[in-house]
Amino acid sequence: MKKCKSMACVLITMLMSCLFIITAFSSEAKADGATTVDIGVTDYEALTMEIIRNGNTIIYASKDNKKTFDEITGSIDGDKLIMDISFANKEQEVSIWIKGDKDSKVIKVVIPKASSSLKAKYDKASGNVVLSGYEDQTHFRWHKITDSNYKTVAIDTADPTNKAFVKDMEALKIKGGKINIGLAGINGTGIENMGKRPSKEVTVRIPKKNGAPVVKLNYSKLTFNTRDTMEYKIVGSDMDWKSCTKNMSLNDIAPATLAENGSNAVSIKFRKAATSSKPASLESFITVLGQRTGPSIGTSGNNVVVSKEPGTEKKAGKTLITFVTASKENPIEYKIVKPDETDPNYQKGWKVTKKTGDVKKFTEKQLPKGSKILVRYKSVNVNVKKGIEGQIASSYTSFTVQ
Repeated sequence: MKKCKSMACVLITMLMSCLFIITAFSSEAKADGATTVDIGVTDYEALTMEIIRNGNTIIYASKDNKKTFDEITGSIDGDKLIMDISFANKEQEVSIWIKGDKDSKVIKVVIPKASSSLKAKYDKASGNVVLSGYEDQTHFRWHKITDSNYKTVAIDTADPTNKAFVKDMEALKIKGGKINIGLAGINGTGIENMGKRPSKEVTVRIPKKNGAPVVKLNYSKLTFNTRDTMEYKIVGSDMDWKSCTKNMSLNDIAPATLAENGSNAVSIKFRKAATSSKPASLESFITVLGQRTGPSIGTSGNNVVVSKEPGTEKKAGKTLITFVTASKENPIEYKIVKPDETDPNYQKGWKVTKKTGDVKKFTEKQLPKGSKILVRYKSVNVNVKKGIEGQIASSYTSFTVQ
């Protein structure tokens, strides 16, 4: 019986010793209230990762699956150690095992590899950069091949940053160039969400635009020398580019310039349309001043006066057209439309006078009753050297011969 009591005492003593040893180790591991290290923000632009020390003084990292650990050096921000992760190869996942000196529990951190799914190309027909393979990303970033000044752009084409990108590309097309495009990174917020690294960049060549078309306005006929390979757009409007046809009229393109529609000045730009093999060309510009109101015409007190010579029993008097205010600086044009002309060509047949008080005489055969006398101010052609702005022929006014 005494022997049993003695054995019990020995067992109790051994158990207490074990408990003491376990408590001692536990106390050492949890010294100063330290707990397992954690991960904060991972910044893929700065290539840094926050390690939350949780009371640990020294932090160790292993890059070889816990075979060896080395002390991590870096800047300290309160309880955070800022670790440099520039060593992590962006073309593959990189695993790091991290622990503290007081709480030695190891955590595994996986830095993701950069995505290589992004595809980008310049579409010559639309004149836009087309993206694919951007997964669930909402933004991309780009920079010229000649610098590293990144600009972040929303993939949504309605976003202001996307509209700004389109303008940047238009400017780049003047001389042509290359850009790099990639998906913006998403910073990690913790070990359960390590974010996304910026994607692999794609180089896109932006071709140089061809020269602008030479477009002229015939200020007399009110037609442009357009071709069906061209497009036009009104400057300052939100209209899309519209296809041209051959020799379009001013009324087709900018009717607002005409007197009947308000005589507004309109600026128009033209370009050669893009094809599957060529981008749209540079643009040429033409500003058309509002059409002037034509000269007045009547039997007295007008810019142009119509009168009748006395006739005889055998011979009718001639009709006189007097161009009272015509001058070299402001010549007047006139055109006769006879009653039997059912579809007159108003672009042709105009005659001009620059002489003040000039009188034109017409017989009854030349100017039968019912004829219309049309008058207008002559057009003024552009002369850049002399500083003369072009002006289209004025609207015409008419007088019917009685």
